[in-house]
Amino acid sequence: MPPEERLPRPEWLEPQPPGPFLGEPRRSGGPRYVLGPVLGQGGGGEVLEAWDQVLHRMVALKVLKKMDPASLLRFMHEARTQSRVVHPCICQIYDVDSTEGAPRIAMQLVRGPNLAEAAAVLTQAEIVRILARVADAVQAAHDLNLIHRDLKPSNILLERDGEGGWSPYVCDFGLALDLDDPTITATHQVQGTPAFMAPEQVHGERARIGPATDVYALGGTLRFALRGGLEPRAPKPPEAGPAAQDLELITRKCLESDPERRYPTAAALAEELWRVSRGEPIAARAPGALAGHWRLRRRAWLRSLAAALACGGLAAGLVLAQRRLAAAGQRSAEWARYYVQAAADLDQALRLEQVLPGHDLRPAQGRLRARLQAIQARMPAQGPEAQGPAHFALGRGRLLLGDPGGAQAELDLAWDLGFRAPEVAQALACARAVAHGQAERERQYLEPSGRPEAAAAGPVAALLQLGVRPGTEADPCGTALVWQLRGDFAKAAAAAHAGLGREPWRGELAALEAASLAALGRQAEQAGDPLLAEARFSSALDTAGDFLATAPSQVAVHHARLQAARDLAALELDQGRPALGFLERWQRLADRALGLDPGDPALQDDWLHLRFLKARCLAGLGRDPGPELEAARAFLGGLRPPLTAELRAERMLIHWQLAERAFRAGADPGPELAQALKDPGHTPFFGRDYLWQVLAFQAQAGAARGQDPRPALAALRARMAQRPGAAGGDPAHRR
Repeated sequence: MPPEERLPRPEWLEPQPPGPFLGEPRRSGGPRYVLGPVLGQGGGGEVLEAWDQVLHRMVALKVLKKMDPASLLRFMHEARTQSRVVHPCICQIYDVDSTEGAPRIAMQLVRGPNLAEAAAVLTQAEIVRILARVADAVQAAHDLNLIHRDLKPSNILLERDGEGGWSPYVCDFGLALDLDDPTITATHQVQGTPAFMAPEQVHGERARIGPATDVYALGGTLRFALRGGLEPRAPKPPEAGPAAQDLELITRKCLESDPERRYPTAAALAEELWRVSRGEPIAARAPGALAGHWRLRRRAWLRSLAAALACGGLAAGLVLAQRRLAAAGQRSAEWARYYVQAAADLDQALRLEQVLPGHDLRPAQGRLRARLQAIQARMPAQGPEAQGPAHFALGRGRLLLGDPGGAQAELDLAWDLGFRAPEVAQALACARAVAHGQAERERQYLEPSGRPEAAAAGPVAALLQLGVRPGTEADPCGTALVWQLRGDFAKAAAAAHAGLGREPWRGELAALEAASLAALGRQAEQAGDPLLAEARFSSALDTAGDFLATAPSQVAVHHARLQAARDLAALELDQGRPALGFLERWQRLADRALGLDPGDPALQDDWLHLRFLKARCLAGLGRDPGPELEAARAFLGGLRPPLTAELRAERMLIHWQLAERAFRAGADPGPELAQALKDPGHTPFFGRDYLWQVLAFQAQAGAARGQDPRPALAALRARMAQRPGAAGGDPAHRR
């Protein structure tokens, strides 16, 4: 049963009559959260109880108030790191977003004290069970090569478990160190809480920090809880008996100054504490006891095997086979959970980057690539059960890096290897749709035809439905992509808009809605309705702009907005309305967007096309477009092949404009025209097909210079014969 059905509904969520408490409007956490009382405050922010209106659950909302770069980075690092660790005793991270410029983390709401507050009233047995579970949770972080570095009683939250006991939750991963990527959290400053810091942490010995560092902090936390405070003579009277003596030995072993003499893992410490809880001998007291325990277990296993063999080979074989199958199934499920979470973590890491102010995303992309390489490096040793889930995580990572073709290849492998979870179906549907869109633009550049996207929509839609769990709806991103493939941009925009209402943090939905609205604008323009076209383009700009106000580093949304601006500027130019001021403004915004990822082909295309449009505008005003064209030429020279269809088209357009400029100045346009026609193609993805204009200029320039225009005209006619009427509209309208 969901927590909100078990617990009484908070008074602050109920409608209340006017009164002194309601002298101000109830605080709103934006479109998603209704804010309740403050649960805690610190130097950098506050934690509030809140109601998630999208997922209908109570959350603890941690809001950052101290907006200096160091605090912001630690805040984002905390959310990113803590969300990676999946364990019942790790406080869950649900979401990260930003409202009115204040980043915030929505996390699991734990209704109870922390261990520092409760230690004085807890019994020894309760403390042992709590710390054993905490050590198990810390081991889950260590399995991901994460070192917490700030374990202490106040970072362990407690909640009654319904059976009279306590459930602990480890929180605050703000200082966590990722051993796979130490540059993220490496620092020359000593960080942590001194009373619980291991000597290597106090002395800043970065190379010695590892799992034993957290074991030391757990030992300090155990001693604090047993004594009820930090002082040697804390107010809590010590308990007597063998268990108390064992706990003292365990604590001393944890607090050894040499990391090599502590428990080697948090799991080893947890097992010691569970032995105390069960009244068994501990390894720290009797070094041979643990070996004897395993000898007894081995003998028992051998006796069981002998008995099974004596009962008959077939029956025993069936039992053993069933056990092996059950074990394999369990391993498969564990790897599936591990890599589904790993994929979600990759996604979350980039989403956290997107809510930061505009900055260079390449370091974050580099970290993502490094994590994908780490996954690949570990796969050979992980057995067959891990391969499908691992390929799924790799596919999600490729999709995040803007490589839908590589993503599709990895996800197809995951599917073929039998990992056919709903998450795989959804990701594969999106990857295939995006990869098909790229392939279609490549094909249209060479030979445009009608609307072939519809042929690909059926298989993608069928795959998307496989990702729908009972009682849920299809992924709105995939649904919008399917409608785009079918050419129904109104339904695509509606699907993306509805999804964005439910999941307002998903930038891909904002990009899809804006792109679909812009496509509707192009359709209206081709149908001869410029007013409707202008309204659609403006709506696309508003949709993208609204999202970027809260996630200013979302590349896909920047691209969708810049595309809509390009469409609107081209419309104004076609209508004879100078758009110079508009273009100059969007040039500056394109410069800023390109700074997020200078190597992104879509942003490169935006940058070049705005220069091309500005050159057209300047030429129409009788001004020299040379500086814009020369800047574009230099930009083209720095691009690395292979170029996308859009960038090859931009190269054709820029050199065409340079040829026209030379022609108007009385110079030979031939060299620039030869560059323009080196790899010419159709450009219906620009909303108009410019190729016929380039070929028409070739014939015009040749005739003016005394050359036979018939070959150029024949080429023009051949190209125009390939071109469908709907791809670019009326040619007379386009010049």
